[in-house]
Amino acid sequence: MKVKLFTHTDLDGVGCAIIGKLAFPTIDVEYCDYDNVNEKIAKYVYDEEYKNYSTTFITDISVDKTVATMIDNAYTSSNEFVLLDHHKTALWLNEYQWAEVREIYEDTCGDLKTSGTWMFYKDILLFYISENYSLLEDANSFVEIVRQYDTWEWKTKYNNIIPKQVNDLMHLLGREVFIKSVLDELKMSKEYKLTEDNLSLLIRNQEKIDSYIDSKDKSIIVKEINGYQAGVVFAERYSSELGNKLSEAHPELDFIAIINPSFSVSYRTVKDIDLGLIAKVYGGGGHPKASGSPIDNDMRNKIIDLLFS
Repeated sequence: MKVKLFTHTDLDGVGCAIIGKLAFPTIDVEYCDYDNVNEKIAKYVYDEEYKNYSTTFITDISVDKTVATMIDNAYTSSNEFVLLDHHKTALWLNEYQWAEVREIYEDTCGDLKTSGTWMFYKDILLFYISENYSLLEDANSFVEIVRQYDTWEWKTKYNNIIPKQVNDLMHLLGREVFIKSVLDELKMSKEYKLTEDNLSLLIRNQEKIDSYIDSKDKSIIVKEINGYQAGVVFAERYSSELGNKLSEAHPELDFIAIINPSFSVSYRTVKDIDLGLIAKVYGGGGHPKASGSPIDNDMRNKIIDLLFS
């Protein structure tokens, strides 16, 4: 079975890549962000690259209407497309038979907030045959770690620091080294655990994160955005923790907007505000309390022109 995967670049998207590599060892993975996902998948469909694969997965990220129409026209039983997402701003894609967007999974145990990794994991176990089925079953512990981090339940519900540490570890090691370390651990153990070396590394890194957040706290610019009082900072690292810590430290602000000029804008809040709708105004999307929007080449050029005009 020849499989292609388009997935997001955050921990949840990388978690999908890890599950994909467990299930389909020869899987071809391509990472996407909000500023390039439509361009990448449109080219993939237009060039008919999908015909080289039996199944094309799109996980933890969605496409716009134009690309969705292209996929719908290309979809056949022999060239299958499967989109799995959990962001509210992508719910409209459920009109297509190849897409499943679900924020909440309802079962006899109660409502469960979903994540891209969780949805991909369940989809593979239910509908696909893998030579590594026993390894996949053992990966459940890692899948739950990713789900807790992406839904922020590690903090709001479970008071479990491990998901945050795993996310920090991914950024410390780099994507490919992190993926290999998780795969190696899952192949050796029935439960994913952080090693002693990793924990020591994370303790030292937390000191750097705390110092970084303190410095950014001093540089907040208050601005009205879509009728809300927002705190705006420029930062390239630790966006999730930075946004949440600043939001907690400044109850007078409705949310924090973190601008990474080379990448995107991240939105974070601890208040009852749907940031997914705000991000959607600027071409992005996401969760009510954690969302993002792209900064494309045109925007970057405008910033350069302003700086050097």
